[in-house]
Formats: sequence, structure tokens, C-alpha cells
Amino acid sequence: MRLVVTIYEETFDAALRAIRELRDGDMVELRAEKLGAIDLQAVRAATSKPIILTHRGMSVDDATIGALDAGIDFVDVEWREGLRIDAPRERVVLSHHDYEGVSGDLDAMRTFGCAHTKLAVTPKTLDENQTLLRSIVPGVTVIGMGERGLYSRILAPFFGSELAFVGNAAPGQLSLDRALAIYGDQRETLRATNVFAIAGNPAGHSLSPTIHNPLFREKGVDAAYTIASFETFDEIASAFERGDIRGLSITAPFKEKAFAYAESVGAQIHHNARSCGAINTLVRMRDGCVVADNTDVDGFEMLIGKPARVAIVGAGGTAKAAIVAAQRAGAQITIFNRSSHEPLEKLRDFDGDLIIDTIPAAIELPPIRTITASYAKSSSGLDLLHAQAIRQNELFIEAIT
Repeated sequence: MRLVVTIYEETFDAALRAIRELRDGDMVELRAEKLGAIDLQAVRAATSKPIILTHRGMSVDDATIGALDAGIDFVDVEWREGLRIDAPRERVVLSHHDYEGVSGDLDAMRTFGCAHTKLAVTPKTLDENQTLLRSIVPGVTVIGMGERGLYSRILAPFFGSELAFVGNAAPGQLSLDRALAIYGDQRETLRATNVFAIAGNPAGHSLSPTIHNPLFREKGVDAAYTIASFETFDEIASAFERGDIRGLSITAPFKEKAFAYAESVGAQIHHNARSCGAINTLVRMRDGCVVADNTDVDGFEMLIGKPARVAIVGAGGTAKAAIVAAQRAGAQITIFNRSSHEPLEKLRDFDGDLIIDTIPAAIELPPIRTITASYAKSSSGLDLLHAQAIRQNELFIEAIT
């Protein structure tokens, strides 16, 4: 796989500056449809990386030969019925984009014999993502767009998709930093037989792929980790039962549903999960046994230490894990949420050592008095994400080695 950094700016000067400053990535795509007249010689001189020139949604027939003569390596041509390509096929990226669904005739596109054949579509279901991944053959790049398409967008390079486009030009596109963490330095040898994913709705914001994929590389295992952001847990559970997904990290709003599922299939439910009545880890071991755990408890235990008085904000699966960890620490616990226990408004009067906020970031908490106790540990949601992932990744590795 080659990592293509898309440059999509409002002005030519800004685009040229971005190309010059680019250090990482294997190729550059210049999205030029908003730039008007561009200096192709300056673009070519701005980087030694191979360049794709793209005018999405516009005819590039008049500009094609001039771009190639200026040393631009490839031009992007949008596929359509009756298309003629006058440029040398070995310097064409033939692409089709569907921002609403999964249309496109990949077989017809491949008959053109272009350097790269790119199919970018918008799958809505996990099955549509799986179908897209199964269409990968040599010479083909597939891209799942949008929140639901992240599942196949992240996995495609592990299954042989030739190019991965990163930046901010398309729905669901990964940033360069996230892509580098996910795919590492040895991108031409990527492969994965075992698939793991974070399951949530929504889950597109999750940084878990940037944590687990480096851990898989570090431990030399044949695995990849992606995002399964879908409407229902049943859809994700079906893929897990079929073996399409070997293990899951569970996030909101599926932690309690995953616990019920684990009970229904006779899973081995570990003590942390049983104590919470919620799970964040579901994995099928080599002997076929399904193991369910809640490594959020492990993460909270690592982070909170031994506070005397703890306020826990929220009522979901993460809050339940925080309660278990705080109880084991011997803390006096006060629970604040919108539906029961203490109302959120009373949090401003909390006089204790530690506040654990598990509610969505979009919900604003009331002003909180400064805590003056000697306990002074401060951690973020990202700290918890990393802490809980340690034990979780151990379970994933155990399942496949």
C-alpha cells in the first residue's frame, strides 16, 4: 500500500505551501478544482514524491496532456459510461465516487488497464463493507466513505488495496497522523487475517485503531484493528459470529447489550464484566470459546489510585466500571447523573478528592469548585483509553497466538 496525502486548499499558494512542507506519506494528490489556473511546473518542483492531479467533478481533458508534460506523474479521471481516455493509461488513476451508496462497475473500469483503478463508495452496513473488501484485486484501490465506511476504509490496505488517501478532502478520510499510526512504516507488506474492531454508535472519532494496530505490529501478529460504527449491536454481533471479526472493543451505547449477548452465547464472562453488568471486550479464542471482559475496570484502577471520596458522573457502562474500581479502592462514592441518584446540578457542591466524568463531551457539566484535598491525580479520557487497552490487547493477542 502507498499512502497518498490529499492537498485540498482554497488557494494555489496555500496548496503549494502544503506540498512543500509535507514530509511524510508516499504520494501527493493535489485536488485542484477550487484553484483555478495553477503553475504545474511549480507543483512538480515542490516535492520529489509522485503526484496525482485531480479535478473532482470537472473535466480534465484539456489539462491532462499539459500536466503529464510538466512531469505530473498521474492524472485522476472520473469513470463514466462511454468514457474515452486519450492520456497514456499507465499515468491515469481511473476513479468512481458514489457519495450516497455503493454503485460502480469495477469490472468495466478494470478493462481500461489504467495504472490504478479506484472505487470510492459509501457503504451503510457492515455487509456492504465486507462486499467492498472482497472486491479487492491487484491494481485496485477501494475506499469506504463516511462514518459507516470507516470499517472498510481502514481495513482495505491490509487486504491488498493499493492506495490509501488521507487528509481532509472526503467524508471519513483519516488524518495523516492517524494513518501513520495505523499503518506504520512497512506499508508495502501490510496483511491481516484476524480482524478486531471498536463497536459503537457513533465510533468514528475513536483513536483505538491508533493504539491497537501499533501494538499488533510491535508483537508481530497477523491482525488489524478497525472501526465498526453501525446502527445496532446485532449487526456487529452477526459478523462476530461468522468469524469476520475476531474480537471487539465495545463502547457506547453497546456495553450493556454486549453483556446480554455474551450471556446468551454462554461466553466465559470474567469477574470485572460480571461485577459491572457491562463489557467492553469480546473475543473468540482459538478453541472457539467466547471471552467477555471489562478492561475499563483495569484502566480505572491504574489511574485513580486510592482516593477517599469520589464523584462519578454518568449512568452507562463506563460509569459502572468506574464504580467497581472506586469500590475496590475503598472510596466513598457519590453518583451524579440525569436520571437518578444526585442530579448533575449538585456536582458543584461536591467536596471530595476525585471526579470521574463518564458522560458524553457534548453534555456540559455545571461549574465545579476547586478540590483542595491532598489527592491531586488528573487524567483524561485518552489516559483511560490507553490504560484499558493494555489488558484488552493482551486478550486479543491471546486469542490468535
